[in-house]
Amino acid sequence: MERAANTEGETRQPSPVSRVFMGLYALAQIGGFIAFVPMLNILLPLKAGAIDPAGKAILLSQVSLWGALAAGLANLAAGALSDGTRGRFGRRRPWIVVGTLAVVAAHGLVFAADSMVALLAGFLLFQLTVNIMFGPLNAILPDMVPDRQKGLVSALAGLAPPAAGLFAGFGVAVLLTGLGSRFGVVAAAILLLILPFALWVREPKAGSPAGERGPLISFVALRDHDYLMAFLSRLFVQVTMTLNVLYLLFYLQEVAVFGDRFAGRSPESILGWLLAAGTLAALAAGMAGGVLSDRLGRRRVFVMAGGLAMAAGAGLMALAPEWPGPLAAQILFGAGLGLYSTVDIALVAEVLPDRNRAGRDLGLMNVAITVPQVIAPLLGLLLLAEAGRGLPWLFAASSLFGLAGALIVMRIRRVR
Repeated sequence: MERAANTEGETRQPSPVSRVFMGLYALAQIGGFIAFVPMLNILLPLKAGAIDPAGKAILLSQVSLWGALAAGLANLAAGALSDGTRGRFGRRRPWIVVGTLAVVAAHGLVFAADSMVALLAGFLLFQLTVNIMFGPLNAILPDMVPDRQKGLVSALAGLAPPAAGLFAGFGVAVLLTGLGSRFGVVAAAILLLILPFALWVREPKAGSPAGERGPLISFVALRDHDYLMAFLSRLFVQVTMTLNVLYLLFYLQEVAVFGDRFAGRSPESILGWLLAAGTLAALAAGMAGGVLSDRLGRRRVFVMAGGLAMAAGAGLMALAPEWPGPLAAQILFGAGLGLYSTVDIALVAEVLPDRNRAGRDLGLMNVAITVPQVIAPLLGLLLLAEAGRGLPWLFAASSLFGLAGALIVMRIRRVR
């Protein structure tokens, strides 16, 4: 079992981690993304459509908005709580295990929902629990991985978003048809991928944090210039990603023009193939970017390139709805997502202002993932319901957010 050096000293590096640690941690990260990618991409939109076929886009926007608000609070609290946890099982492991079991239960509640109120209650629990699990899981990297291995471990962890996309595309959307079997397979995958790492790993003994224990929720890290730039970059790019996740299925149902190419195929099946194509592009770009960023000692240019590719893909969705425009757009978007996600993990780990407060600061950084889950449905409500605009306008707005996020990252100073 993997143990890290006790790092009570401010600057002492953790011991090197083994290949077993890297493999199990990468699988746990994939499980963490599977906990929410199929839900946001496929399961929640389908459930919203089953409850209110006529108003599914508005219902999805409303439920997503309230869920994102709950997720933001959970993100802020979970990291700080795990920072302060002391016991024989470590700081992070108890939260990872409990959060994993709870998020599986939340999937069951979302599946059983038969009204807007029930769907909202299930999704609120889902957002709370997935962030209770995911925040401490992310904090393992700065806790236990030395700087010289962060690039490699981040590259492996960066495969999680595209791998989860592939799982959602093939495993959930294409190979499975019933809603019950889709929820069941996702729940089983979460347990099988996360729990082995959480039960196997052994954290270093943690003493009391240096100085007085800070407040549960703190925004002090945002005073650090580089941390703030990384936060803003992630926030804007995540808006781009969230809009693609939430509205891609409805785009295929209502906007995309296929002619007779896919006669007899459901929109979910076409979505699955698109996600698979984007995922393969993401895997290739992510691995190449992770390795090259380590060898060249540069992070920012790769993160910027990933954001620009995502912006270009979203713009193509707005401008070219006729096939093969959506395919080209999702391949380009996927490549950008893989490149951005992989290298951004390493970049964020290097700009954390206080290693002793890694859980708290990563929890705050993860708010840059949950806030877009508020912004995206608000944009959906504004453009679809209030302004009467169509889905292409949403993807055009998505492109602008991606462009902004790509450019902001170049203002970081401490990391090349």
